[in-house]
Amino acid sequence: MSLLFQHLGFKEVNFVVTYILSVLLTSRYTMGYAYGIIASVISMFFFNFFFTEPIYSFNVDDPTYIFTFMVILIAAVFTSALTSKLIFSKELADKQEKQAKTLYQITSSLAKTGGVEEVAVVSVQCLVDLLKSDVIFIIINQKDNTVKKLAPALSGYGIIVKDIKLDNIEDIILNHYTFPIIVRERYVGYICLPKELENIENENRFILDSVIMQITIAIQREMLTAEKEAAKAETDRERLRSNLLRAISHDLRTPLTGIMGSAEMLLQQLESKKHIKLVQDIYEESGWLIRLVENILSLTMIKEGRLAVNIKPEAVEEIVAEAVSRASKYTPNNRISISVPEDVLFAPMDGKLIVQVLINIIDNAIKHTIPTDEIHVSVQVEDKKAWFEVSDNGIGINEKDLPKIFDMFFTTRNSHIDAKHGIGLGLAICKVIVNFHGGEIFAKKNKEKGSTFRFYLNL
Repeated sequence: MSLLFQHLGFKEVNFVVTYILSVLLTSRYTMGYAYGIIASVISMFFFNFFFTEPIYSFNVDDPTYIFTFMVILIAAVFTSALTSKLIFSKELADKQEKQAKTLYQITSSLAKTGGVEEVAVVSVQCLVDLLKSDVIFIIINQKDNTVKKLAPALSGYGIIVKDIKLDNIEDIILNHYTFPIIVRERYVGYICLPKELENIENENRFILDSVIMQITIAIQREMLTAEKEAAKAETDRERLRSNLLRAISHDLRTPLTGIMGSAEMLLQQLESKKHIKLVQDIYEESGWLIRLVENILSLTMIKEGRLAVNIKPEAVEEIVAEAVSRASKYTPNNRISISVPEDVLFAPMDGKLIVQVLINIIDNAIKHTIPTDEIHVSVQVEDKKAWFEVSDNGIGINEKDLPKIFDMFFTTRNSHIDAKHGIGLGLAICKVIVNFHGGEIFAKKNKEKGSTFRFYLNL
């Protein structure tokens, strides 16, 4: 082009612009700064060789051309650098746009899923489309102790879901480039890619890491949603159960009280020992059912957070006497002795609830003793605490049952043959009531025979 311009009589400035244009074109259609710099140097030498006197040589007659050469070189280098920088910026912007578009498409697909398995299916399909290679997704359901393997079908259409054994996971992981999916420090799955992808380029690695992070977030979201729904369903079931128990208990308490009152009146009028024994059984069974109903009502109030504690100073001797009186009334054949401090002792408590605690513990002692065994109820003061103790010399409690004896609905079968078996509420309610008062309750097996229950209230 410059030779043509020379033939047409153009001035040297046109040749300079032409050579700078060549540098621009070189920078535009090559990669990196080196090509533009080389083109700048070559252009300077070509200008010297073809257009400065003497021509066809690298010598110059006019020393001012040296300054011209330097200007051409500097202008060409700067132009080349700016062009390369613009091209690099555009390519970087294109890559970032592609990455953002890919992540957006994957995130949008994952957002439409429902359930961990559907997230896994969509994840496998997205990774196959992104990496153009086979992908295996392993889902571990720790609740059901099951493992599922998801992989693209051989036909290339759809995802195959297959149940596998836990032992097979190790083999799959060893033969693949694996990414674990961890939710709340639990391994819930693995994404297994071909081994050759370990050397993936940085650009694609960034996209891959971002996609796996999105998959982890989606799985965590689905797991939290499932747990939330399960908790809500359990809460609804618990509320329904509590309402049912409360309604039944209220409806049972009235007729049971009537039956017990009628039985008590008959006991005072009957003379036949046979009839007295039958009515006595009715009276005792009614009392046992009433105490069971009261425990169920207490349970519903505890579950609903409605257990009202009205703490005020109460005479310990009166509380113990009332509890023993009521327990003896239901089971008059058992021997119950009492030991309390000589001086009147007042302790802060809800008297009605502590009476219920003592009755439940005495009932438990009755269940593990026979009428000839003695049950001893005592109170003593230690370290500004009022210690209540119920001890018996019956068959005792198994050592293995002691850690669970205050658990809700836990029952032990280690009782005499005629004892009534409860439903595991009495001692659990005792623990809740004592804890509400700021105290603790303990149980132990006596050295010789029987067992002892102790709890304290702060004075």
